[in-house]
Amino acid sequence: MSRIGEWLKKAENLARGHSKQADQVLDRASRFAKERTGHKYDEHIEKGRDAVQRRYGGGGGTSGERMRQTDRTAAERERLSPESDPTAAERERYGRGPQG
Repeated sequence: MSRIGEWLKKAENLARGHSKQADQVLDRASRFAKERTGHKYDEHIEKGRDAVQRRYGGGGGTSGERMRQTDRTAAERERLSPESDPTAAERERYGRGPQG
C-alpha cells in the first residue's frame, strides 16, 4: 500500500472512532467550500460529504435536516453586510469574486 493509502486508512479509522468530531469537521469544510464556490456546486458538495460520512459511518442527521441548516445559513448570509461578513470583506480586499 502506498504512503497516501496508508494515511487515508489511518484517517478513516480515526474518523470511525470519533464520528461526532469528524461530522463537525465535514460540516465546516462543506460550508467553507459552498461559500468559496458561491453556492454554485452545493449539490455536488453535499453528495461528496454524504459519501465520506457513509465511508466512516457518521452523519447523525438526515440530508433534509442539513438542507434546512444550509438554507438558514444562506438567509443569514444575505442579511450580513460586507463589514460583518468576513468572506465578503476578504473578496473586496483582494478583488476576488466568489470563486476566488
